Amino acid sequence: MSTFTIYIKRKGGEMEAANKAALLLKTYLSSITNTNITGTDVKVVDDGTSPTLLDTDVIVYMVRSVSKSVIAKQGGSVAIAEANEGILGLTDLNKKICEVYFDRMYEGSPKELSGAVYHEAAHILSNMDNAMHKNQDGFLKDAPDYNGSPTTKNQDFMKKHVGKAVKMNGTY
Repeated sequence: MSTFTIYIKRKGGEMEAANKAALLLKTYLSSITNTNITGTDVKVVDDGTSPTLLDTDVIVYMVRSVSKSVIAKQGGSVAIAEANEGILGLTDLNKKICEVYFDRMYEGSPKELSGAVYHEAAHILSNMDNAMHKNQDGFLKDAPDYNGSPTTKNQDFMKKHVGKAVKMNGTY
């Protein structure tokens, strides 16, 4: 039994927004424990910090813009995000990297940031590409609106997948 942690690695964007987003995420995640995970946490770390990740932890890179993409720097494609400015984040399942784009958050909104981090973490946890959006609502649907909170269906989805080994790299 262990604690599931989402790390927001801030490579760009405002620290205050990241800290506020982390507080929101902590409330969202508080009810997703299961037999493998007894607690949840969210931590913001700066670019120079490489957190020690458990196999079940998720790291979401917060970058200033698509042009600063970690996915692209690691040889992945961000073409879909370049073509659609409405996309707030992207996940590369092959490289096990997920990121959110701070410049696309409305006025640096911590609410949007927390929702985008939640959404991208769900992609990694479930190991699902856009198929994850099928039959979803709230934060996990295609083109979500992050002004609310995760729905019960979203929370059930996360609870089902939390605790699975994802083996991410926190050193990019």
